[in-house]
Amino acid sequence: MYKNILLPTDGLGKCAYGICHGVVLAKELNAKITAVHVTGKLTAREILEIYQPATLTGRSDAKKAQEDMTQAEEARKEIGAKALESAEKMCTEVGVPCEKVQITEKSPEEGILKVAREKGCDLIFISTHGNPGVMGSLFGTIATKIMSHSKIPVLTHYCGGPS
Repeated sequence: MYKNILLPTDGLGKCAYGICHGVVLAKELNAKITAVHVTGKLTAREILEIYQPATLTGRSDAKKAQEDMTQAEEARKEIGAKALESAEKMCTEVGVPCEKVQITEKSPEEGILKVAREKGCDLIFISTHGNPGVMGSLFGTIATKIMSHSKIPVLTHYCGGPS
């Protein structure tokens, strides 16, 4: 039925519980996993915290701020790489082929849908924490945005497991 399952991961503790379920599903369907981590771009708030325009006085301050921003971006990429390694390890343990993809996009949903198209995925297995908070309630969670914009089937999994 499904042969290439897209498995987004954000590297959070509860997300690993959802990845495990996605890998088990892939094993049962004899499918491969395309694990994806979307490293979002720094938000305006994060950039302002790094640059602190009120305290920049010279070139050395600006250079230090640029270095700090590069470090913040690298730290995000490192978190993504670890999340993908975890997914790959789970796949390897049960004999499921896994392709890892790490990309940077404006938003996680844009990146997830882009990778699904480019890699020919026929199912997106996405975990949701089930707690949208105020922003999620107002603007929609990543899972709801994926479900409303995807042209391929989306299976959502509530990952209320251990953190």
